Amino acid sequence: MFSEQYGEEKKKELSEKRKELNKTKKRVSEIDNLIQRIYEDNASGKLSDERYATMSISYEKEQQELIESIPMLEEYLSTETDKNENLQRFIDKVKRITEIKELTPELIHEFIEKIVVSSPRYFDGKRYQIVDIYYNGIGIIRGLTPEDMEESFERELEQKQKEKTA
Repeated sequence: MFSEQYGEEKKKELSEKRKELNKTKKRVSEIDNLIQRIYEDNASGKLSDERYATMSISYEKEQQELIESIPMLEEYLSTETDKNENLQRFIDKVKRITEIKELTPELIHEFIEKIVVSSPRYFDGKRYQIVDIYYNGIGIIRGLTPEDMEESFERELEQKQKEKTA
């Protein structure tokens, strides 16, 4: 839900930045045409030399500012597009993991840093082993203490006893 909303907002933002970039490039081209027109108007005497100089300086200044902003906009679009794609790939990866039907070597290598298997323990004549899974970038999510493990086993045994008597 959050990722979908974030994704839509990011797409909208990137779309607006692309429009801004296209508008900036178009304006740079328009200014070239305007400078050419005022030059022709000055050469034909329709525009005074003072007016031509003022307009020319103004147009050239605006054009230079726009030209300097183009690489920044392109860099921003490139970076944010990459970030958005990386986020989407991560979300897709997590979706695949949360819907695991089979533990494959690829999944293990992708998400699990290491697995630690403790020595076996016996409880009520049954053999149990603690297994700690360390996830890449996260570490162990929740390590069970021996007391937690025993409590869990007791609850499981009680549940089985209830099922047998029911």
